[in-house]
Amino acid sequence: MKALRIIFILTLTVMCSSLHAQTIDAAALQQQYGLPITYPLTAQASTDYNTGLVYVGLLKNSSTSMVANFLFTPGSRNFWHQHPDAEQSLLILEGEAYYQEEGQPKRLLRKGDYVVTPTNTKHWNGATEHGACVCLTVTELTDQEHAIQLRAVTDEEYSAGVSARSQSAQADPELYALMQRAYGVDVRNIGQLDLKTREMVSCVALTALGTTPQVATHARAALDAGVTPIELREAIYLVAPFAGFPKVLNAMEVVNQVFSERGVSLPLPDQGTTTPETRHQVGHDIQWQLYEGGIARAMSGLSGNMGQQMADLLTDVCFGDIYSRNGLSLQMHELLTYVVLTVLQAPSQLHSHFMGCLKAGNTPETVVAAVINCMPHIGFPATINTLRIIVEVLESIK
Repeated sequence: MKALRIIFILTLTVMCSSLHAQTIDAAALQQQYGLPITYPLTAQASTDYNTGLVYVGLLKNSSTSMVANFLFTPGSRNFWHQHPDAEQSLLILEGEAYYQEEGQPKRLLRKGDYVVTPTNTKHWNGATEHGACVCLTVTELTDQEHAIQLRAVTDEEYSAGVSARSQSAQADPELYALMQRAYGVDVRNIGQLDLKTREMVSCVALTALGTTPQVATHARAALDAGVTPIELREAIYLVAPFAGFPKVLNAMEVVNQVFSERGVSLPLPDQGTTTPETRHQVGHDIQWQLYEGGIARAMSGLSGNMGQQMADLLTDVCFGDIYSRNGLSLQMHELLTYVVLTVLQAPSQLHSHFMGCLKAGNTPETVVAAVINCMPHIGFPATINTLRIIVEVLESIK
């Protein structure tokens, strides 16, 4: 067994070495791919056993097991291989990964997911085409050969079941690396928003934009961050009075698909608290708590009684039907509403709703951080326009 173990270590050394000695700059890789790298990386894995750029660090090397840390760059993966007479555990630390066993469909794994590969089972794993992933492997060591390397995973195998969008990401990995850095590093270093709030902000902004494929991606991330299905659904519902029901219907279609993927039973429990008879009074009470006077004066110039009817419609639908629902606090309702108004670039409402955010319990710093978190979704001009409005309001109330 000792002789075979020496052979195994030498084999791993070859697998984990590039053609010449190098220093792995983990901080630079973290910035480039937008993922935290918790454990050290010491070598670039050989292309003799991997497709694409893969980095590895050996964390443990005992008589019974080996633990290794891997960074798979977008689109990279190892070859088909198997471990004779030994199981291997794979844990995803950051990002998303593909995993497949011979004869089984390819699986998508996300942060926190793990699989145990049965003894002598042919398999492969690697990053998705969307971005990098960081993972740990724990492999049992026995008196047999550690790993039997087989053939490379073909592009057809790697792309099987991948959407057209995913294929586009695979063809343009630089764009996705830039996007991942903007989302995962740049804006997250500004402000003190927790990850749950950041992901709800992203889901609401993307719903208001009508970009449903991205809503699905961030819905998964929101659930991974600890957002409950009800919180996520209520955040999406909140968009309806401001950006319209069609966008919410489209968003909920993909969110419900995500729920089904995660084994969430549908439909979710009702969260409504009003009836057709009570919605107006309940909505009026919530509205006046934040915006005393409402918009009746602003609508008073309309013909006939339509100005008052329009004001009542806002009270009933926005506050009576939506804000009164359980699942989100009034404070979170207002913060997410401000995100929607930022996406829509509604200057008048951005002025008044900033004050509403403060009355609901949000701090100016929280609102600013939420707006900045929208930048990768909406760009700099719209983000800066909203921040200028916040500056104006803050100066007016000094």
